[in-house]
Amino acid sequence: MKLSKDVRETFTKLLTELARTFKVWKDDPTVFLQNETKGSLIFPCINAPYDLMKEICEKRDSNKPCIYQLHHTLYSQSLVKELAEFLHKMGNLNCLRYELKPIIEAIAYEYVNSDLDGFARTAIYDEKSFNVQFETLVKIVKRRLSDFKKEFDHFVYQFPVTIFNLSDEIQVSKSIRIKAIDENDLTEKQLELYKDTRPFDYNYYLEIAVPIKCSEKLSLQLAEKTRDATFNLLKLLATRLSPLAIPLVASNERSSHRFDFHKCGKGKANMSISTNHRFASFQFDSKQFWQAFIKGRASESNLIDTSFMILELLLRPNFSNQRVVERMELALIWYGDASTEPNYYQQIQKLVSSIESIVNYRDDNLTETFKRRVTNLHITHNGLSKSVQDRVGKLYRARSNIVHGSSIDEKLDYCVVDFCSETLISAIYYISQFGFEKTGFNKKLPKFLDELPLCAKLQCD
Repeated sequence: MKLSKDVRETFTKLLTELARTFKVWKDDPTVFLQNETKGSLIFPCINAPYDLMKEICEKRDSNKPCIYQLHHTLYSQSLVKELAEFLHKMGNLNCLRYELKPIIEAIAYEYVNSDLDGFARTAIYDEKSFNVQFETLVKIVKRRLSDFKKEFDHFVYQFPVTIFNLSDEIQVSKSIRIKAIDENDLTEKQLELYKDTRPFDYNYYLEIAVPIKCSEKLSLQLAEKTRDATFNLLKLLATRLSPLAIPLVASNERSSHRFDFHKCGKGKANMSISTNHRFASFQFDSKQFWQAFIKGRASESNLIDTSFMILELLLRPNFSNQRVVERMELALIWYGDASTEPNYYQQIQKLVSSIESIVNYRDDNLTETFKRRVTNLHITHNGLSKSVQDRVGKLYRARSNIVHGSSIDEKLDYCVVDFCSETLISAIYYISQFGFEKTGFNKKLPKFLDELPLCAKLQCD
């Protein structure tokens, strides 16, 4: 394993800074707290990593030379962050960058205690640069990164969800399954807390098997992103059938209160109570959705399975440039939130934001660009539709009025959820042909959307 020039230089700066602050602390802790922590009540230290703790404690108790504790400054913490970025990229590590912080601190701690003379010279004589023995440092870095990678694994997660009118389990995609609950895994107290904070009990698990070996924290992040995208995608597919076909309620979903009241009267002396019960009417057509869902997947090539390609891609770590699939994920986040939004004006804002996630790319004249590309997404074998152009214009104008503080006196004369669901479904179809996995798309994808009317082979109902 070789350390790049940037990594060697940054490690040298870090060890030099730790030597300097060690001397300041030893000379006068008060001066250290006043000058190095910039008035912060928190001043992080670097203590012995777990595997060295016993050895260091024994040396300290027997008065053998060792450095028991190192002291961070804002500068040394910034250097650790830089090293985390370098090592993450260099080692192609499937983890979150911040997970490397304790690894880097352990490397620094172990190296310092392996080169006490060099550390002492730098501290005592205030040398400008630590004379690092890189052969030793490389061995420590290699071993600790190797030990860290041994913790990587294929993790499986099961997230509770309430699903309406589904009678069987479903294999959503290669890595994702809707699994019926055989028995409750919670204690009686835990189940009571779960039910107290949600309007529905859970009856299924969304099981997600992360296909790549990675750290537990990264795998959880990937699984949670994919969980949310799965739920939002199912809502999109369902509401394309009917706005009253929301098929599920996620355990982490916001929900409105089911009961409310107010007092009213002709004068304060004759006040009466009026109650309001809210029912989950949004799931009334979910049975028809699941029937259509199962039937729709029967054909070898179908749009449902095409849309689930988004989920499989989201399960794969991506630390470089944004992929098209991340744009689709953002669109689904906005749409999933909008699909059950009770406030009509907020719903319009969220739905337009959902569509903007896939049609706007810092273009000039955003309004006309939005209208043109959304209209293109609705193209059929009959060509572009004037009625679609009119609806897009009304929708964007309504959103602008809401955002800029104007009032809306009249609601749109068409179902905005139905229109936006059709737009996103069409976008999934066309953009899948462009490529969900592509990066560097900020010029090519807008061009692709603008040229849709010219691509006869893409025109379909």
